Amino acid sequence: AGILPEGMSAYISYAPRVGNPKNSNKAGSGDKGGNDTGDGWDLAVKHTGIMDGLAIYAGVSNIEQKNIGATTVAGDKNEWMAGATYAIGSVTLGYQHSVSKLNTNAAGGVSMYENDAYAVSFNVNDDLSLSYGMHRSEQIQNGGTNTEMEVKSLQMSYTAGGATITIAESEVDNALYSSATTN
Repeated sequence: AGILPEGMSAYISYAPRVGNPKNSNKAGSGDKGGNDTGDGWDLAVKHTGIMDGLAIYAGVSNIEQKNIGATTVAGDKNEWMAGATYAIGSVTLGYQHSVSKLNTNAAGGVSMYENDAYAVSFNVNDDLSLSYGMHRSEQIQNGGTNTEMEVKSLQMSYTAGGATITIAESEVDNALYSSATTN
């Protein structure tokens, strides 16, 4: 308290040994034995004191990759993101940009992802809300073909007493970063 300006918060985390990031649903990740990854850290900040209804946030993350080789890993995994939301009356707008660098050198392997997302929501009244969102993510490959996945979603939520009914219509182009017609 009193360290940061009013309306600002910061979150810092550190892990001396990052666990296996490829865990499956309902399974523990376990430790990779320290061969592939080392330590990891995250830093996130949020500021809500600039103007009423506006929240600005940003974050950065880094995971040490130990097995650096000419054909596999070029450096640490790192990510950053920045975004904002603005609420005025019953409307809320949001936008976020993020980059995730895997730093792999493997030919045809995924080097990084670049993402943009935006959304708008409208509270018609205390019981009914409507929202629309779009997310674009470009998968960038080493010497391969970059593919952009796009997701659009329109949603409606209605609450009556203790029950909520939610309807969503979503569309995905190039699912799993595949540009095949069926995706």
